[in-house]
Amino acid sequence: MEKISQKVARRLVENGNIRKEHEAVYQYALKSVLILGTNVLLSLLIGIVLGKVGYCVLFLCAMIPLRSNAGGYHAPNLALCYILSFTSLITTLLLADMDSWSGGILLAVAAVVSTIIILKFAPLDTKNRRLDNKEKRRIGDKARWIVGAELTIGFLLLKINFSCSYVVWGVISWCAVGYMAWFIEQKAETREKK
Repeated sequence: MEKISQKVARRLVENGNIRKEHEAVYQYALKSVLILGTNVLLSLLIGIVLGKVGYCVLFLCAMIPLRSNAGGYHAPNLALCYILSFTSLITTLLLADMDSWSGGILLAVAAVVSTIIILKFAPLDTKNRRLDNKEKRRIGDKARWIVGAELTIGFLLLKINFSCSYVVWGVISWCAVGYMAWFIEQKAETREKK
């Protein structure tokens, strides 16, 4: 992705479409679009293979805004990022057809606990982009609104389709798993600095 975005940005400069001083910004934007686009396309392919495209779209519609605003663990490389992303997607899609009240109650409880974690700590920043207090407040408010809305939607969907509730609650739970991984990573980095 890095090389493709570099080539395209360089070509835009050479063709006079952008100025040289904007090349790095365009390169970053192109890389981000390529990563997200590839992730969405591969996710939809997984949904097609599993015969659960609708649930896959619901998963993406819930995950992208929540994860984008709440923050959390970022894998050290793209391959691991995709592996973790697709593991959470596949697991959620396979659990979507769970036809057990006890499993549904367990997932609802996990989603409620996860929501509390996200409400308390959102947003988590990254090494690459530290957030100042104003950004934390603005992005955190948005993340809290999104997770609250998604939890509520999950409960409302119980009246329509249990499986859709499970998908939305799965997204919230996976986001909290990302928080736990972020906390572990931060603790390890703190130990290394000592």
